[in-house]
Amino acid sequence: MKLFSPILFIAYVTLLASCGNGSHSTVSEPMAFELRFNAVSGTESVNCDQVLHQLGSSSANASLLDFSVFIHGLKFLRADGSSVEASLDSSEWQARNVALLDFQDRSDSCSGSIKPTNKSIRGSLPNKEDFVAIEFTLGVPPELNHVDPSSVEAPLNASNMFWSWQSGYKSMRIDLSPEGGIHRPGDPDFLGTNYFFHLGSTGCSGDPIRGEAVSCARVNQPVIRLNTFNIESNAIKIDVARLVNGLDIQSDVADSPGCMSSEFDTECGAFFDNLGLNLSSGQSSPDLLQTVFSVQ
Repeated sequence: MKLFSPILFIAYVTLLASCGNGSHSTVSEPMAFELRFNAVSGTESVNCDQVLHQLGSSSANASLLDFSVFIHGLKFLRADGSSVEASLDSSEWQARNVALLDFQDRSDSCSGSIKPTNKSIRGSLPNKEDFVAIEFTLGVPPELNHVDPSSVEAPLNASNMFWSWQSGYKSMRIDLSPEGGIHRPGDPDFLGTNYFFHLGSTGCSGDPIRGEAVSCARVNQPVIRLNTFNIESNAIKIDVARLVNGLDIQSDVADSPGCMSSEFDTECGAFFDNLGLNLSSGQSSPDLLQTVFSVQ
């Protein structure tokens, strides 16, 4: 009688056990992905050479000066509500699971030479699965938000996105130049040229230079969730026209034209509403439906 070798016997028993219970095993492999973001204004593409039309309550035309967004906490959601957090690749646009999107394709506030942009996030997931939604947070996570930008790697060293030691980074920055300029009711001598939306944390205390922990009364980092999302076929649209919906970008009441995330700034109310943020608390609110980001 010819006996099985030990190795063949083990393999044979394993095969029988697998067949006997009707199950099968699969090998888990990470799934790489590229998540695309398209900046638009209504039906128009957003870039430095494109005049954006019919913006805000005054239907103003405007040119782009700057448009960048930090994103962290990228998650993909299953049908049962559970989620998987993505691991982002390291590159000049991504570090420490934080990504910087940059839609400004010319230097010097869109008046200079062509420069690189970044319109996607690249990373991987532990397994290839079917997901039904996507979620991410605008901004830099708190543990990285109050550092010296000269001491960290790209993209966290982006000086145009740094606000101050205490307030940290801007989560979103968009600068526009409306045709006809910006006027101030009650001040006939005022004429502004640039309209700003700089989203960032406010009411912060603590001195990071001295090694103190920083806490902010209003973090101002919207959590964006988009349903019916297919990781292999969908992109995400960021709509400038929807961001400024309800605002007159040719008029400003006081301080810097636009919104610098102050809860007392008249112009900030509409910006925050459009992003689903409560202006008083700085938190995403279930009562406010963000309209700026959508599935494409």
